[in-house]
Amino acid sequence: MDMEMEAEAKILKQIQTKLFESMNVGKMTPPTEEEQKAIDAKSIFVGNVDYGATAEELEQHFNGCGVIVRTTIPKDKMTKRQKNFAYVEFECAASVESAIVMNSSTFRGRQIVVTAKRTNKPGMGVSRGRDGGFRGGRGGQHTVVVKYIYVNGPASRGRGGFRGGRGHFNPY
Repeated sequence: MDMEMEAEAKILKQIQTKLFESMNVGKMTPPTEEEQKAIDAKSIFVGNVDYGATAEELEQHFNGCGVIVRTTIPKDKMTKRQKNFAYVEFECAASVESAIVMNSSTFRGRQIVVTAKRTNKPGMGVSRGRDGGFRGGRGGQHTVVVKYIYVNGPASRGRGGFRGGRGHFNPY
């Protein structure tokens, strides 16, 4: 009896080792820029997704468009609640065109937005913290502020940068 269990344990260990090797566990590296562009060319963005939706339901909604490789519904890092958009990656780029036709279709009682996924530009979002970025902060990379010297311009309203700042309406 012990010999049988040892033999089975040995076989299971071999299968597990092969499985881990095939999955490259622990060796995951992010895709290169070219690989990411190729993935994005085969992916769609789905907006206005119901908060209770699952990846399986989305796959079922888009299964007529082509073979689906992966469905991702991002989650908010702070609340752990899923966001109301998703990404669907297909096996081939031709499936993206047939999926875009499903724009404005109804999914779980909501009219969804379907567009081709765009590739993020490297470096975007890196300096969008407290003191810079596109809206607000303290000037950031968009303006040059020399304190207390105003040449041919109105005095500063305090915080602000490119188009506004915090709590002020500034349409231009």
